[in-house]
Amino acid sequence: MWIELQREFYLVCCVLTLFCTGLMLKYEKSFEESAHYLSLANLALMLTPLISYVQLKFNIHAPLISQIANCCILLFCAFTYLFYCSKTPPRVKDLALHCTPFVFFLSVKVIGFHTQTELMYIIYFGLMFSYVTSIWQHAPKSSSNPLKRSKLLLITITYLVALNGLVAVSYLSQSSWTYPLWSLLNISICCYLMTFSFYAAYRINQVSKQNPQSRTKHIITEDFGTQSYYSEDVIVKQRAFQLSDSVAKDCIEKMHHLLKKEQLFLDNQLTLGQLAIRLDITQHQASELLNEHMHTSFYTLLNEHRVKHACQLLMHSKNKASITQIALDSGFNNKSSFYNEFKKQLGTTPNKWRLARQEH
Repeated sequence: MWIELQREFYLVCCVLTLFCTGLMLKYEKSFEESAHYLSLANLALMLTPLISYVQLKFNIHAPLISQIANCCILLFCAFTYLFYCSKTPPRVKDLALHCTPFVFFLSVKVIGFHTQTELMYIIYFGLMFSYVTSIWQHAPKSSSNPLKRSKLLLITITYLVALNGLVAVSYLSQSSWTYPLWSLLNISICCYLMTFSFYAAYRINQVSKQNPQSRTKHIITEDFGTQSYYSEDVIVKQRAFQLSDSVAKDCIEKMHHLLKKEQLFLDNQLTLGQLAIRLDITQHQASELLNEHMHTSFYTLLNEHRVKHACQLLMHSKNKASITQIALDSGFNNKSSFYNEFKKQLGTTPNKWRLARQEH
C-alpha cells in the first residue's frame, strides 16, 4: 500500500511540475529572465522522482539507474547556480559549460559503473558543495526578484543537496539506511517541486490579474535595456489603470522603503517591470505613479539615489577606492554614465567633489 501511494505521489509531482514549468515559460515576460534557469533546475530535479516512479511501476531494481538519478542533483545545482549568478536568458555556452560535469559523471557511471573509485565520489561531492557555497555567496541581499531574496529557497536547496550526499555515502558504505534515505530524498524533492509549482501558479495568476492586456496582441519594444508592452487597445486600458490618490500614496511609501531600506537602486539590471512587481502594480501603473504622482521618471529616480549613495562612498573611502569601483558599487553600469549623471546633478566631477569635501 505504501509503495503504491509513494509511486502515485511521484507521478502527480512530476505532472504538476511539468504543467507549472510550461506556464512559467509561456508567461516568461512576467518574470526575471534568469528564472528560466530555475525552471530548468526544477526539470532536472524532477528526473529523480520520475526515475523512482518508473522503478516502482515496473519493479526495476537496478543500482545503475539509481546512480544515474543521483547525477541529476548535480545538474540541478548547476542550473540553480546560473539562476542566482546570471542576469540573462539561457545561453548555449553557459548551459554547455555547466552541463559538462553532469555529462562526464553520467558517462562514467554508464561505461564503468563497477570500476568507480572513491576519488570520483570526492570530486562529485566537491562539485556539488562548491555550487552550493557559490550560490550562498552570490545570493543577492537586494534584488527585484523575490525568489532570489528568499532564504527559505536557499535553505531548501542546501537541504536537498546535503540529503543527496547522505544517500551517496550510505550507498557507498552499503548501509541499511540507503533505501529509507533515498525515499526521504524523493519525498523531499516532490514536496519542494510541488510547493514551488503552486507558488509559480499563484504568481502567474497575480500577474494575469494585473495585466489583462496579456490576452491581446502585444508589441515588444526594447528601450534602454527595458521591455515595454503595448496593446492595440492601450488607450482604453490606460484609463482603467489610473491610480487613486490613496493607492498612489501607499505605493510611494512602499517605493521609498524599497529604495532607502533595501537599496533596490544598487541593482544595475533593475527594470520598470521588476519594480512594478515589487509594488504589486502593473508596469503601466508604475509608470503613471512616477510620472503623474511623483513628477519624475524611472531612471531619474534611480540615478538620484545612486548619486547620493556614491557621495556617501566618496566621503568615507577617501582615496582608497577608485571612481570606477564606486560607480559600480552605486548601481551604475560604467564610469562614463556615472560621471555624466554626477556632473548633471552636482555640477562637478566626483574627484573634485571628494577633494572639496576633504578640504572642509
